[in-house]
Amino acid sequence: MVKGRQTVRLPQGKRKHDEPSDAASQTSLAQDANSTHAFSPKTLRKTLGVALPLLALAALTSPVSQATLAPVYGSLPSRVNHAEAITATMLLGYLWRAFLRDAHAWSILPYLALWALWMPLMQVYVFQYSARLGPVIGPIITGFLSCHTIVIPSAYAAAQALEAFDLQGKLGNIGGVALPALALDLLYFRPLEYVMAHHALPRASAYFTSGGLGTPVKLQLALGAAYTLLSPDKPYWLFSLAAPAVFHALLANPHFDSQRAVDVVNRDLAVHNWTLLDRAWSNTGYISVLESTDLQYRVLRCDHSLLGGEWLLTPERQQKEGWKVNEPVYAVFEMLEAVRLVEVEPAVADNEAQALVIGLGIGTAPKALMAHGIKTTIVELDPVVHKYAQQYFGLPWTTTILQDAVTWVGGEASALNTSSGDHHNGQKYDYILHDVFTSGAEPLALFTDAFLANLRALLTPNGVIALNYAGDLSSPLTARALNTISQTFAGQCKLFRDAPPPPPPERSAQAATNTTGSKAAAEEAAEDFLNLVVFCRNTPGPISFRKPTSKDFLGSKSRAHYLLPRADYEMAFPSVGDNTTTEAEQRDAILRKGEEGQWRKQQEESAIRHWHIMRKVLPAAVWELW
Repeated sequence: MVKGRQTVRLPQGKRKHDEPSDAASQTSLAQDANSTHAFSPKTLRKTLGVALPLLALAALTSPVSQATLAPVYGSLPSRVNHAEAITATMLLGYLWRAFLRDAHAWSILPYLALWALWMPLMQVYVFQYSARLGPVIGPIITGFLSCHTIVIPSAYAAAQALEAFDLQGKLGNIGGVALPALALDLLYFRPLEYVMAHHALPRASAYFTSGGLGTPVKLQLALGAAYTLLSPDKPYWLFSLAAPAVFHALLANPHFDSQRAVDVVNRDLAVHNWTLLDRAWSNTGYISVLESTDLQYRVLRCDHSLLGGEWLLTPERQQKEGWKVNEPVYAVFEMLEAVRLVEVEPAVADNEAQALVIGLGIGTAPKALMAHGIKTTIVELDPVVHKYAQQYFGLPWTTTILQDAVTWVGGEASALNTSSGDHHNGQKYDYILHDVFTSGAEPLALFTDAFLANLRALLTPNGVIALNYAGDLSSPLTARALNTISQTFAGQCKLFRDAPPPPPPERSAQAATNTTGSKAAAEEAAEDFLNLVVFCRNTPGPISFRKPTSKDFLGSKSRAHYLLPRADYEMAFPSVGDNTTTEAEQRDAILRKGEEGQWRKQQEESAIRHWHIMRKVLPAAVWELW
């Protein structure tokens, strides 16, 4: 069979009369050509519209993860090496894609979205092992699972999206990978992560406190949904696997912000004889009020530390033990009230006195000052702490400044410095109480020479200040902070413990070794982590206390025992150097404004010791269930 003739038309160059004859056609052809260019507006929008949002979500994941760890491990232990690790994992994800560029082209985003939606459930399970893992290994493992396993694939997917620019072809294999990775990390990811961690998330948590819209578990679910929307491939069968995790978050996750979740928490806490009364996220972290149902006392919690508490006045205590009021669980707050007992000339009548309180807690000391008729001003950073102090611990109404103390005190001191003659633009105070422990360590910005000098400027000439410092006496940081207080007030200070001193180190270590055979237990027994109270005068004179009367005790049995600082609890200010340190060098060893970051390591160590103390105060379940 003879086949028919076949012809093939070969491509030929265009003839002149076939070219477009109008300008519109020429513009259309130019746009089509540009749209396929690596850096055309269309490619830029498409590529950066995926890569930059992915890295923004990863940047938000970092502080959200830190927020979920803080109630279980404390904010300081959770931050150990986190900044360095987050940079490394972002670069790791980018490099991972560079090595696997030719291996596969499928998108990782659907699987990342699925993992993000399961994150809250995963954390509920892992948190149950916090007592075994401890405050060092625990944050590392849980932080890696909840943060770095999100950041690495996010950077991987961002690098995959940027392949449309063909940077390796233009800059070479090394430059095309290293330069964009470093630029995105240092110029975009890290600054954005910092802003979200230190500004956006705390403000959102404080702003959305009433509605709970800014709580970490809700943000984790929102992040999972955002990754789903960014995914170019949407295999809905895969996303449906997230349904059990979402339903668990809504119905059974104790960390979710809902009344049902509170019921879940109280169901599980009932086994340990505890009840959650209220909770909220705020600008300083996770705040909650808890009550022991068998021992009948109530505490205010911030992350993994206690801001204070009270033994409740029950009918049994009233009848059998003669109680008249709720009693504080910490003696140090009553010792601070002894600022009224310091003998000065001329003496100040309570109804004429002015007091300033820096840091509120549950308000034990300011309540006492107000009960004596002293006009009291409180400076507190966290509005939820103030709300709960009023609602659950009976704090009366008084002038309250909800502001950062460093800024407010600095402004007041400046106002006094600009006063002239008899005209004063600021208020001076007869008594100042300084009690700002939080997050397992002291906020050093409130113990610098600059801040303490501003506080001293707010004292009347014969005014008195009482400061609470919680720390380890063996720590150089504690010695330096106490030295800063003493130097700022020209040595016109006395230092007291709030508890008896421990046995000599040799004897306590030997006892611990004989009991447990553990070197770690011996070292722990030798530690002396405690509350210290410093009383300072503004002008020269002795620090002596008048004998309290029954009126000073306000009907409290514990005040009768703890209000007056005991002479056998008095301590010498610790040395900040060795035997070779000169007197001038001793005076110069203070905490200066701007140098707080130099002491981060010591603060982290203090927070880790405090974590172990808190785990002895409350059961692990109380911390793990939030």
